[in-house]
Amino acid sequence: MAVAVLTLLAACRESGSASPPVSGATVPTAAPTTTTTNPYAVPPVIDAAYFNRVLAGLEAAYGDLLRIVYTTRSIPPEVIDRIKALYATNGQVNLTLADIQEEMRRNFSTYLPSPGNVRTTVADLISATSSCMYAKVDRDYSAVVHNPSPLLRTQWMAVRRLPIAESTAPFNPTGWGIIYEGVTSTLQAPTVNPCSEN
Repeated sequence: MAVAVLTLLAACRESGSASPPVSGATVPTAAPTTTTTNPYAVPPVIDAAYFNRVLAGLEAAYGDLLRIVYTTRSIPPEVIDRIKALYATNGQVNLTLADIQEEMRRNFSTYLPSPGNVRTTVADLISATSSCMYAKVDRDYSAVVHNPSPLLRTQWMAVRRLPIAESTAPFNPTGWGIIYEGVTSTLQAPTVNPCSEN
């Protein structure tokens, strides 16, 4: 590219269509501009790809707090703050804390030596608005535990847009909080859409 530009400038000078450079003149250069796009900004049309992006962000944030607990074998205050940043209801916060405490009692016996993140992808987008999204999902725990149960693959998840006042970007950059995650014994969707109650 640089060679082509130099060749073009030389041709212009030879044809007399360009003025000779002025001695001592400096051409101001504009400062480089960087455009940052928020990958979690709500698009005009919410699709599965957007929900997948949000889920990946939530799973990464959960993986971070889980690795702290796994390494320290404790639940420091920071972990509680991280859980509160991810879950939009007190009920979900309490359930998550109870699950983590149960794994601690079991000494994380089923966990891999360096647990990664759960990989969650939308299988069926059931409902989606700028304030709440709900889907049937596939959750792959193979990066977290040995021999994950196939019964946990099919789940349902709902997330709610968090108010700006509750934004906790360092722990949850997505701006969405989980209001429901679960499995059913029949592998059928829960009878009530969690987004209809929010």
